[in-house]
Amino acid sequence: MTEGKDPNQLFARVDALMKRQQEDTQRAVEEVPLLTDVVAHDAEAATPEALHADKALAADIERVLVVRLIPELNKQIAGLRAEMEKELRRSVREAVEHALAARKTNPDKS
Repeated sequence: MTEGKDPNQLFARVDALMKRQQEDTQRAVEEVPLLTDVVAHDAEAATPEALHADKALAADIERVLVVRLIPELNKQIAGLRAEMEKELRRSVREAVEHALAARKTNPDKS
C-alpha cells in the first residue's frame, strides 16, 4: 500500500457503511405500521359514513369472493363425488363377486 493510506481506514469506512445500511433497514421496518395499529386507528376515527362505506366494501369483497370460489368448490365436490362413485362401484363389484364365489362353493344354499 502507498504511504498515507491506512488499511484500517478502509475497514472503518466499510464498517460505517454497513452500520448505516443496517440502521436504514431497521428504521424502514419500524416505520411500517402493524395491522392492529391501522385497525385501531381506523376504528377511533370512524364516522357513520366511513362505517357504512366499510360495510359496503366488505359486502362487495364477499360477493366477489363467493362468485370466484363457488365454481372451485363445485369442481372439488364433483371430484369427490366421482371418487366416491368409483369406490362404491368397486365395493359393489367385489361384493357381487364374493357372493357368486360363495354360491359356487356351496350350491345347496341358493
